[in-house]
Amino acid sequence: MKLIGSLLPLFFVTALSAQVPELSSSAVSEAVEQLVGRRAHMTNEIHLLAGARMAGPAITMRLVRDEKASSMAAGLTAIKLLEGAPEGSVVVAALNDDKAFAVFGSTFAALAKTRKLAGFVVDGSVRDLSDLRRLAFSTFARGTAAGSAGGHYRIDSTNVALQCGGIEVRPGDYVVADEDGIAVAPQERYPEVVVAAAGWQSDKQALLPLIEKYGSYLKAMQARDAAKSKQ
Repeated sequence: MKLIGSLLPLFFVTALSAQVPELSSSAVSEAVEQLVGRRAHMTNEIHLLAGARMAGPAITMRLVRDEKASSMAAGLTAIKLLEGAPEGSVVVAALNDDKAFAVFGSTFAALAKTRKLAGFVVDGSVRDLSDLRRLAFSTFARGTAAGSAGGHYRIDSTNVALQCGGIEVRPGDYVVADEDGIAVAPQERYPEVVVAAAGWQSDKQALLPLIEKYGSYLKAMQARDAAKSKQ
């Protein structure tokens, strides 16, 4: 299925997501690589710190090093971004330099949760980890840091394409993040990704009990393929 145009309406993405089983980051990564021919997963240095699996369209925030930056100006920009984001959005933020500064903490997580956003992906650090876990707000980052990015970074731009965890993320691209990591699907290819990822995930789940039954990967594949041919 191929859509004309470069953008997929948010309501269509949401509707498609509701029609398929909960897709894993692995399934989405495999599907995107198969369809697009490029890496679709972020570095494993960005990992789950609080909350649980999340999925949703990306809104982006790029921060650049600036020791003369105004903490208040950056904070107001971030607040405006969070309060203007559609429900279910994943906030993807990336620092362009030293990653050991906290981009978000408990106050921004509390705001994002009340706005019904899906979660944070940070190519950098976060802080207030105990509060983030208490809030159960899905947060993926490289780690934690006591010091804030405020006053050391300025928000260069929002809702633009950026590099995060080694891959490009554009506003509206679909982010799937879980215990395995983070995968990103191009917005305009998402209908195809859903179909391919659901198929890959279904095949894998069907294979697992057969491997346990036969004690052989090849026999399990033969049994799976035989069952599929009868359908």
